[in-house]
This record gives sequence, structure tokens and C-alpha cells, in this order.
Amino acid sequence: MSIPEPLLKVAAIFFDIIFVLIVFSLLFVVGLRFYWKWKAKSLKGRPLPEGIPNVNRLKKGKGVIYFYSPNCKPCQMVEPVYKKLSKELKKVSFIKVNVLENPEAARSVGILATPALVITKEGKIEEVILGPVSEGTLREKLK
Repeated sequence: MSIPEPLLKVAAIFFDIIFVLIVFSLLFVVGLRFYWKWKAKSLKGRPLPEGIPNVNRLKKGKGVIYFYSPNCKPCQMVEPVYKKLSKELKKVSFIKVNVLENPEAARSVGILATPALVITKEGKIEEVILGPVSEGTLREKLK
């Protein structure tokens, strides 16, 4: 039994379309990741905008602004790390911003996704960490 030639052509076209969609979706995800990293690096050294609640606490010394969303699974992974370090590190100021309640604050800093941790020093952005982060990594960056 042989497969008719028109059916083989349709199957070949179908698999070509699936292949192209997979390749473009992967390129989109990789491109988005590179854009996020570039955006995070471009924020370094900028002064903190005034739209963030309690921003005056970050004008002196080190600080962390934690942008989160309550229904974000990666944010729920970062939450215990944030709470633990905010209790242990007394010399570092910690601010937590819910992006659903205060989207202007995230927009003013340039945050594109949650979770995002903005590490500040003397009122200027020192580093932006996008995505989940381990306790050891965050502790090292706050020293």
C-alpha cells in the first residue's frame, strides 16, 4: 500500500509550517531574554524615580526594591528569600511593590516582568535582577 503523492505534499507542508513556528517562537523567547538583559544593564547608574512608595528610605546606603505580582509563581518562590533577608540584613532597606496595585512605580523604573529586584546604592540603581533568584546570590549582591 502506498501513500498518495498529494497527501505526502500536504504532510510535508504541514511539518514545514510546524518547524518554522517552533523556530520563530524560540527566537522570540531568546530575543526577549536578550532585550531584558540589555534593558536591565541600561538602568544601571540612574537615580531612583519619585513614583515608588517610601523611596526616601533608599537615598542613603544600600536598598532593595522587590517588584512582584501576587499571582506570579516565580514571585512566590522569591518571597521567602526576600522575607528572610529583610529580617537578617538590618543595614539594607527593603521595599516591596505590588505591580498590580502600583503599575506606575514599575513603569517609572522600567520593570518589564516580575519578579524583579532592583538593588540600589545611595539613591541610584546599582543592578536589576529579573526572574527568580537564590538566597545566596542575593546575599552576595547585597554585601
